[in-house]
Amino acid sequence: MRHVLDSFSLHGRWPVASGLVQVGRHAVLMLLLAATGFAWAQPLPKPVLALDFDQLAQGVLPAGAAIHTQFPAPDVVPGVTGSAWRTDGFSSYAQAALLLNANAAFSLSLWVALESFPSDLEVTVRELSPSSFAQQAQGDAGFDLHIDTFGRWGFRIATSAGVLRVAAPQRFPLRRWVHLVASVEPTSGVVSLYQDGALVGTATGQPGMSLRLAPVPLKLATPAVEARILDFKVNRLNGAFDLVEVYPAALSAAQLALLPTPDTAPDAEPSLVVPASRFAADHLRPRLHAMPPANWANEPHGLVRVGEGKDAVWHLFYQRTPNGPFKTQMHWGHMASRDLVTWQHLPDALRPELQTDDSGFDMKGIWSGHVITDGGKAFAFYTSVNHGERLSAANPGVSMAVSEDADLRTWRKLGPVVNTAGVRDFRDPFLWKQGETWHMLVGAALETGGGLQYYVLKRGEKGARWQPQRFSEVAYRLLDTGSEIWEMPVFERLSDDVWVLVVNPIGGKVSKYGEPATRAVYWMGEWVNGRFKPFSHTPQNLDLIPGHLAPTVGRAADGRLRAIGIVDERRTPAAQLRAGWAHTFSLPRVWTLLPDRRTLGQSPAPELLALRGEPLLPATPVQLSAERRLLGSGLHAYELQVDLDDAAAAAGPITLDLMASADGREFTRLRFDPAQGRAEIDKSQSSLSADGEGLQRLQGRYPSDAFGPMRTLRVFVDGSAIDVFINDAAAYAVRSYPSLPGSTQVHLATQQPASARVQIWPLRPPG
Repeated sequence: MRHVLDSFSLHGRWPVASGLVQVGRHAVLMLLLAATGFAWAQPLPKPVLALDFDQLAQGVLPAGAAIHTQFPAPDVVPGVTGSAWRTDGFSSYAQAALLLNANAAFSLSLWVALESFPSDLEVTVRELSPSSFAQQAQGDAGFDLHIDTFGRWGFRIATSAGVLRVAAPQRFPLRRWVHLVASVEPTSGVVSLYQDGALVGTATGQPGMSLRLAPVPLKLATPAVEARILDFKVNRLNGAFDLVEVYPAALSAAQLALLPTPDTAPDAEPSLVVPASRFAADHLRPRLHAMPPANWANEPHGLVRVGEGKDAVWHLFYQRTPNGPFKTQMHWGHMASRDLVTWQHLPDALRPELQTDDSGFDMKGIWSGHVITDGGKAFAFYTSVNHGERLSAANPGVSMAVSEDADLRTWRKLGPVVNTAGVRDFRDPFLWKQGETWHMLVGAALETGGGLQYYVLKRGEKGARWQPQRFSEVAYRLLDTGSEIWEMPVFERLSDDVWVLVVNPIGGKVSKYGEPATRAVYWMGEWVNGRFKPFSHTPQNLDLIPGHLAPTVGRAADGRLRAIGIVDERRTPAAQLRAGWAHTFSLPRVWTLLPDRRTLGQSPAPELLALRGEPLLPATPVQLSAERRLLGSGLHAYELQVDLDDAAAAAGPITLDLMASADGREFTRLRFDPAQGRAEIDKSQSSLSADGEGLQRLQGRYPSDAFGPMRTLRVFVDGSAIDVFINDAAAYAVRSYPSLPGSTQVHLATQQPASARVQIWPLRPPG
């Protein structure tokens, strides 16, 4: 019957809630059916509930319906017809009054496009708390069109004959519009479930059974029983909804063809974009740093450049919870860029899955790893976590996936390749190729503390296998900082004979704000005959001040390394919940070997120059003194450069106040002391908010013998992110959270009168 309709020239997309159009459509259909010999189809009954969201942008919904969200207004996106409602995955849901007859049939019809499966607690299958597309349930009464975190979905309803369940045989499709219909007929005792017009399953109770309905509203995108982590509701839905209707009849196959639908379901990708309006009023959200479109991010990894010349594309993968600003069941997010400053968000590359009815080698999470290219393919190595025994189930393990797509969108999992044999725990593989041999480092927890597990890919008669080897000439207990485990290792060549090993020790004596603090550290050394020989047992801090860690690296066309890390969140979970997102990545850096051949240099990536607008100050020296000089105001994203001559450097500490309010109640103070070789940050007056930011005063040593006399300061501000570079050699990145949107002033002062060259560029996306 669809073909009959499609062939009729007057038919196309049918407006929702247009009674005259619907009647005309039915009349034409009946005539066509009669003319072609079909039996006369019953017309669609009038729905008892109809939500089309076409006027949602104007705040209009039918009487008795409401959308709940923590943001200023519900998200509106392109729909199947007209507009659709976009959920945020954790705070938003819709509800509508619905009164059904316990002895009468009904059908629930809706269109949905999911960005991801719902989150859940990291528990076994039998302990899961599925989410719901639509439910009117309370306790053991009512009905539920449900889906769990692994994409298993179905429909259940309580009746006098017991609870009837229909389980769909296939996982729910992601990132496309899907039409769902659940039909209930008490007279026959049959419950039917349809996907895109096709019957996927039925359940049979007893003829003449009654329905055990729940005296609550119909709800969309939220379950009757919610799972929680702290203050976060974790098992709501992240997607788009349209054309939600409830009919007072069990629709026949012929009537299903009459439901308001387009000729062809539109592309769902525009409907899954997070609208800019969601965070438009958030002055703390960075606009120019790489970060997910919403929700939780953790460490970036797998920075890889694919292609050559102008066609080359950078791919960045990262830890992600797609459904809210909380950490559970990590996915691999994916973004791509041609210039390291403009990023395109791509579908998640990897997500937790089941390989059997109740188990999967990565069902608990897809943790960090690395991406390499070889033989025209890309290979992802990641930490796979499950609920099995530690060794027998490769839990945790390092697993592998392959992509043969030019844009790395589609991945096929190949399964675990190594487990934790020989160590207490491990995570975060890093790979490199030397000659024709592949090597892999994995951060590890040893009996003595943090360390590494090292493997070499050996080829034999039974195929290639990863064989454990010794990596360091020095025992890890002599290198460690008192940690429990090392995370996110990086091992890269900086010159013909100097390599750098970067790790992130955590646990044990290491804590976020303690001493030692959670931060990236490194050793310089030689790589000789398959062994790393560090020049010193004592690690060096990657950054002058804690706040940035876990960098991922890739080699650019100029042969130099680019690095992007995470600048982690320093505000409370409650503040992260209110914001709707957590964590950002650093601006890209260049890693170089400094002249002493023992120090890693970090400078802003040259690609960042494309962000500069016209300079705001004349190219003349600025007179400075102990009285704070106002340099600019009204900017939420800018680059500031201060060039000091010998006299200015000798004029005492330089004080730079950022994110300052006009009345002086809020400011974040950076202090640079060339004489003492120190960098400091003071956030004691950075915010009027009651949300804690952790440690408010941080400082670090600036060794001028390695980095040179302190002469050039480059500071990038973007929302709550601050990236600082000294002499294009030393770096740190921190977060600060002024509560006032107008806290944008920039002030500069020196202890003694001096002059310096100062410039400010507003930053904006290129093009």
